Amino acid sequence: MESKQAEKIWSEWYAWHPVLPIDDSVFWLETVYRRKSPDGFWQYRSFRPESERRQALVSTPIYPGA
Repeated sequence: MESKQAEKIWSEWYAWHPVLPIDDSVFWLETVYRRKSPDGFWQYRSFRPESERRQALVSTPIYPGA
């Protein structure tokens, strides 16, 4: 019972390697939230407001050929 409840709780975690939250774009060297999925893999989530997501997307530099 306790492990089933733990799978539902998001814990704050510092993304020291690139991760792709289920609700956002790539995070790296930033705080995200994570939990274990039912199949045993880590899931990440940002809980960042939509306005902040749009701002981050617009401010991402675009490099030709990248």
